[in-house]
Amino acid sequence: MRDIFILVLALSMDTFVASIAYGADRLHISWRKVIAINGICSSCLGTALIFGSLLNGLIPENLAKGTAFFCLFFLGIIKLMDYTIKKYINSHVNVHKDLTLSFSGLSIIINIYGNPLAADWDHSKTLSWKETVMFSFAMSLDSLVAGTLSGFLQISPAITTFISLMVGIGVMYIGLFLGHRLARLKGWDLSWISGILFMFLAFGKL
Repeated sequence: MRDIFILVLALSMDTFVASIAYGADRLHISWRKVIAINGICSSCLGTALIFGSLLNGLIPENLAKGTAFFCLFFLGIIKLMDYTIKKYINSHVNVHKDLTLSFSGLSIIINIYGNPLAADWDHSKTLSWKETVMFSFAMSLDSLVAGTLSGFLQISPAITTFISLMVGIGVMYIGLFLGHRLARLKGWDLSWISGILFMFLAFGKL
């Protein structure tokens, strides 16, 4: 359970920061869309964990701990560099506004990952269902990678998915609330917290 909560909290940081930005920008998200966003993110995490567990079964037992350490440590390094990665994305990814699930749709998802406010592409101060889906997939990028590599933790995908859904909904509402109350938090970068949590999981496997 400890590993599950640490993993879920690490993956919730991006959604938390995005929610603060949305709250500060007075962007409205209905409760149905909050549930939909976290349902998609949690489902991606659960699917990735199942896939990672299958990969874990192909690795000899004596290499499992070393592989788990390497994968989680690598994730920690990536998250510590997250600010630089997002800054690069914001500078180099050109977004098309057609919101189609094609290469332009992939460009939108990557751009939203770098700047969550880009999800509200029409500046309506609310997310349409298409924008909600795009935002959900952008917030799921970390879950897909981390879930696959965290399959070596040997945690229950079903329990992790459920906890991720509950924590994600709670974290999102907290972020929206803080954003409304403290607009200056809009520019916070908390991705380094995810990096530290992933490294904690990594060293816990040694």
